Amino acid sequence: MMDDRELLRKSLELAEENNRLLRKMRRGAIWGGIFKIIWLAILIGVPVYVYITYLQPILGDVLDTIETVQDAGNKVQGLGDGLGDQLRGFFEQLKESGASGGIQLPTL
Repeated sequence: MMDDRELLRKSLELAEENNRLLRKMRRGAIWGGIFKIIWLAILIGVPVYVYITYLQPILGDVLDTIETVQDAGNKVQGLGDGLGDQLRGFFEQLKESGASGGIQLPTL
């Protein structure tokens, strides 16, 4: 049968082994948390970096081109409106002058 000293020694060995295992588990949890934070920073940082470095200049150029096309469309529309007014005036002058030569002139 075990005496008290041997029992205390065995208990001390088990407590020390438990302590070593708990420290390893705590260290593993800390490193796991650190790597998780690094991984999240990479998952968030890489897309932001790619957007700022590559996509933003391209999208800026595309938006400038779209704006230029819209401005050109507005100018053409304005020219069309002005052309209609000029044609109306031209046909009215032709009717007034009687220079139509019997041709039916359109009304705008």
